[in-house]
Amino acid sequence: MRVAVTVDDREPAGLVEAVRDHPDVTEVVVDRLSTGDLAIDSVGIERKTLRDYVNSAMGRSGSDLTDQVERMAAAYDHSYVLLEGDFADLATLRTAVSPESVRGSMASITARHEVPVVPCTDRAHLVDYAIRLGRKHVEEPSNRRLPVGSVPSRREPTTKRMYGCIEGIGPELAATLYKRYPTVESLLEASLEDLTEIEGIGERRARTIDAAFREDGRPE
Repeated sequence: MRVAVTVDDREPAGLVEAVRDHPDVTEVVVDRLSTGDLAIDSVGIERKTLRDYVNSAMGRSGSDLTDQVERMAAAYDHSYVLLEGDFADLATLRTAVSPESVRGSMASITARHEVPVVPCTDRAHLVDYAIRLGRKHVEEPSNRRLPVGSVPSRREPTTKRMYGCIEGIGPELAATLYKRYPTVESLLEASLEDLTEIEGIGERRARTIDAAFREDGRPE
């Protein structure tokens, strides 16, 4: 899936070009955003260098990051602060703020405002991650529920519950399979003939069980 991106007109030309060059972008609009630096549908993204982040979140100069985050949260369904840099780079900033305090600030904004702060190494990775975020939020979510299976209790062993998710396998047969083959690896070592020796499993059901754990199927 490809997306259209709006870039705030106060962002550097290099950022606009990086967004425009991304293979998953259909259109780039450069316009004044009321809040955020990038917008993909209902997803708002604030881009910052590490030094910008420190100044706006913890310094006396620059804009107030808390205010920016609150305005983004009000304007978009999903908001993020993406940073050009990594945690390891904090030690090289030479500011009066310790790396530990900066990381604490990132954690605080993420937890208290529910706006994740994500270090993205550099501009190229930031743009790629931003577009992937936008795509994931814009894509039609799957309505398909994960199978509960015939052994729904979380207290049961995982392998037994997996057996219970196989079509046509009820709780009793799942328990029998688990007793005979306590790991998926041991079941995969079994032949179809081995499976049909279990009461209640014929050739068709044996093939169904076998196919449930093999990507390419068993050769005829």
